[in-house]
Amino acid sequence: MKKLSRPARVPTREPARGGPQPGPNGGLGYLRFPTTKASLDLALLGLIAEVPGVSGYDIMKIFDLSMAHYWHAHPTQIYPTLDRMEEFGLIKQRRVVQRNRPNKRLYTITPAGERLLIEWLESPFEGINLKHPPLLRCRFLGHLGADGAIAVLKEERRSWAIHLKRYRELEQNYFAGRKGYRDVNAMFSMFTLRRGIDWMEENIQWCEWAIGEIERNRALFPAENMRTQMKPLIPFDPIRHGQMARDEMVAGMRKYNRRKAREKERAAETGDT
Repeated sequence: MKKLSRPARVPTREPARGGPQPGPNGGLGYLRFPTTKASLDLALLGLIAEVPGVSGYDIMKIFDLSMAHYWHAHPTQIYPTLDRMEEFGLIKQRRVVQRNRPNKRLYTITPAGERLLIEWLESPFEGINLKHPPLLRCRFLGHLGADGAIAVLKEERRSWAIHLKRYRELEQNYFAGRKGYRDVNAMFSMFTLRRGIDWMEENIQWCEWAIGEIERNRALFPAENMRTQMKPLIPFDPIRHGQMARDEMVAGMRKYNRRKAREKERAAETGDT
């Protein structure tokens, strides 16, 4: 009698109990406590569920077009993550042999993967534990003086403008001029792209506002600041550096020889050989 294979074990979590649950920042904001955290695995599960039989190469293309503006993942992360998901029984793959071209791996979601995906989609609002490098730096830009702070914010504004240009190109290429959406997944993809466009426009407007505030309040900045008071770095001198390295090596050898000599003297005194 053929032994039945055991179904893949899917991690499940108890739903949050009724009533408001504590959240971050002293319990502010959430009606239910988050039970499932977003991850690259779940992002890939969603893409495979949308396009059954999708290849790994196409997964990376779709990810870059529709998700990279809000979920960062390096291309080298995707295939190892797919292999791990297959090992856990969340997806299955079929290899397609191609002549004169690399073989393809086509992926489909399993019932266990569908269960995990739905559990995550129905889970409580997760929120974000925000780490915003530009804002962290902004907090201390006063140390650069007015002109230094403005230069940093202008660079930041240019960076947001580059992102905005790319998002608008995606909108123009895939959504502009259409009376309706191709399907429900395209509609929600547009939702995320629209959020990215709005966010970049808001960031650019904030940079312009902050630059204007600095210009209007230049009197707040002291004449001297940490940047202007810094002592210049000593220029690198390869000849002097080489001599210092040789001196350190000689000093180290002398110290070693003195230590060995003391050890011999102690050994002679105690009669050791």
